[in-house]
Amino acid sequence: MRPGSRRRALWAMLAVALGTAVAAAMLHVSLDIGDKMGRELRTLGANIVITPSADTLPVEIGGIDYRPVSEGAYIEESSLAKLKEIFWRNNIIAFAPYLYMPVRVEGQPASHSSILVGTWWEHPVVTSTGDRFQTGVQQLNPTWKLEGEPIRDSVSDAEGNVCWIGSSLAEALGLGLGDTIRLTAEDEDAEPGAAAGKEELSLVVKGILTTGGAEDNQIFTSLRLVQSWAGLEGKVRKVEVSALIKPEDELSRRDPATMTPAQYDRWYCSPYLSSILHQIGEVLPGTASRQIRQVAETQGNVLSKLTFLLGMLALLALLAAALSISSIASLTVIERRKEIGLMKALGAPDWLVAAFFLAEITVQGVVGGILGFAGGQLLAKVVGRAVFGSDVAVNWMLLPLMLVVALGVSFAGTWLPLKRAVHNDPAWVLREE
Repeated sequence: MRPGSRRRALWAMLAVALGTAVAAAMLHVSLDIGDKMGRELRTLGANIVITPSADTLPVEIGGIDYRPVSEGAYIEESSLAKLKEIFWRNNIIAFAPYLYMPVRVEGQPASHSSILVGTWWEHPVVTSTGDRFQTGVQQLNPTWKLEGEPIRDSVSDAEGNVCWIGSSLAEALGLGLGDTIRLTAEDEDAEPGAAAGKEELSLVVKGILTTGGAEDNQIFTSLRLVQSWAGLEGKVRKVEVSALIKPEDELSRRDPATMTPAQYDRWYCSPYLSSILHQIGEVLPGTASRQIRQVAETQGNVLSKLTFLLGMLALLALLAAALSISSIASLTVIERRKEIGLMKALGAPDWLVAAFFLAEITVQGVVGGILGFAGGQLLAKVVGRAVFGSDVAVNWMLLPLMLVVALGVSFAGTWLPLKRAVHNDPAWVLREE
């Protein structure tokens, strides 16, 4: 091989390697960071809410149900472990049940109306297969700030009945850690301040909760305590779920009833929000699941835009590599036009002439693809640490794909110059020489 040809072959390998490296890096980042970003976006809170399908019209303000406990339907607490038994069980990151009770907090100089919320803080869930899963509002809302201690999920602990109180309500009542509050159940149909036929409940403030939302004016305690006080053992009003989801596309927006069996299987086996809602309905009959639209749409939009951006960068890098290879191949064909003309004059068919060039291009593509995969992994680590603050794991399944991409870019860049070369008239080429 001539020195000029060797240099051009090396430049072609480098072009393939650089284009493949950028594409491999973007794929590594998209596959690895996509899941990590999905987990980071969980700080937005739950994206699914489950309620009884036979429930009465809720009276909700800021997502809190203000109906008396005597109204509406309930979900069995014992059935919630089934959420970790759906097909996409590993995408269910956290969930927590809620039972609301309107109460009046006795204080000086006046009492205050509030909502007593029974829920899980850190609760162990055991599935029918014996798997254990720790969940609750701490995992569901990682941005909530608690000053004090968490509540054990029991009716009472060694210190007596305890609660967290929202920071705004604590400030209004002048309460701090260790203080005791007295609650009476409040009936919306009764006169203001009238008890709903239940004895007074005293709670020790064990924590002060700050969320920046409606929870800052509420009181939180263990679910079992509220169930016991309300006479609703084993019942919950609603469940909030945080799930990792795949951005919506045309398939996810279709009605499953209109899908072909193959489409339905692909939809069911993809972590779309719609398919996860469907699977929750299968394991929890008698409930209705819906998305918390603002949170779900934000998660889907961010992940969709990230995937689109990385895909465009990879596509542009491969296009630049193909153009570079096309220029190099054109120079190579011009340099070897006499050899091509001589081969054709001696009777060599077009496919044999093309095969000599394609063999060289294949070697360049394979070597460039391997170098590009290795370089892409290094680039992905740099991008992951600099932009996302996270390492990117090696995905060896991308190596065959990168080899195919490298070969495709090499052939695409060489196709037009090679087509012109094999169709040149050998008599004209040799006469020119």
